[in-house]
Amino acid sequence: MKETLEKLWNEYLLDDCAEIDTDGERDLTKKTAELHEKVNALLNNEQEEAVRKYVDALRGLEAIFVKKAFLKGCEFSVSFLLEAGNLGK
Repeated sequence: MKETLEKLWNEYLLDDCAEIDTDGERDLTKKTAELHEKVNALLNNEQEEAVRKYVDALRGLEAIFVKKAFLKGCEFSVSFLLEAGNLGK
């Protein structure tokens, strides 16, 4: 089952979940870009590179946690449905 969930995540959901399709997401994306410009204006090249690496590491960690939450949620859903199906027995 885990292999199927990995395939679902990698081939379908990852792209769909990354779409910016609400006003809130667009506003936050715009704000993030503006803050990025402000921060870069305050930093020298070495500092900018350090911040970029830090942000990349945070994004990587967040991606791991989001995928883990997806997989755990799917596993819970299946377990819950199987258990609910056995209640009348």
